[in-house]
Amino acid sequence: MNKKLYISIFTIFFSFFIFSQIETPQPSPLSKLSQKVGLVNVDIEYSRPSARQRIVFGSLIPFGEKWRTGANQNTKITFDNDVIIENKLIRKGTYSMYTIPNLNSWSLIFYKKYDNWGLPKAWDDDLVEIEVSANPITLPFKIETFTISLNNLNNNGCTLDMFWENTLVSFNINSLTQQKVVKSINNSLIDNPSSQDYYKAAVFYFEENLDIKKAKLWIDKCSELRKNFPYWMLSQKALIYHAYGSVDESIEIAKLGLKLANETNIKDSIKTLNETLIHVSNN
Repeated sequence: MNKKLYISIFTIFFSFFIFSQIETPQPSPLSKLSQKVGLVNVDIEYSRPSARQRIVFGSLIPFGEKWRTGANQNTKITFDNDVIIENKLIRKGTYSMYTIPNLNSWSLIFYKKYDNWGLPKAWDDDLVEIEVSANPITLPFKIETFTISLNNLNNNGCTLDMFWENTLVSFNINSLTQQKVVKSINNSLIDNPSSQDYYKAAVFYFEENLDIKKAKLWIDKCSELRKNFPYWMLSQKALIYHAYGSVDESIEIAKLGLKLANETNIKDSIKTLNETLIHVSNN
């Protein structure tokens, strides 16, 4: 074929390919989720198929077989720190998530290789980081599109939830926050701690129901280092004193905090200190 003719045909074909493309919606669109859980960043990337009048579990997705937990490329999850899922430690890193749905139990597998399209051609048990299980819940309504979400967030973890059709399966994630913060507190309070260090340590120990004696000691250390104790700190100090058993002192601290809050004319602050005073006075 004449070289010029070849180039001309290629140019025409290439131009047609580029300029005649029509973008249409993907049947299983990509979704990305990022969430801070305690002190851990969790990122999930997955594709979301829809039921489209099909029976999903037990038909489209057979029971007892590995499923890619979504569609298209691997469903990926990334932890930037170690966590515990259903009482099993999983190290920080990126994993693909495979599930084995069954009528009364689901298995969730975290697989170290995550560049597959769907299931690996050859499954390698050595690449399984952990496998956990949970019991599915039947919902009184239907979810058209497969959904993964992180719910029930608190300082120490959340649930990893998967919804589709009328099924919900939920896996508990422990972000190991308490252990990490206690270690950080112990390290920070050794070397010339600031009033803020003492304050954060005291509030954390109080809110996590740890050692109330240490919480009181540290809130007092904070007071010693600060000339002016702001009203929001006085609210926490009152609650800590109350939990310690120093009720009369906690009431006086709360009254002082309310006085300072009233001076700001900030309604939410006044409301918070009022609630603190009511709590320490009535319990």
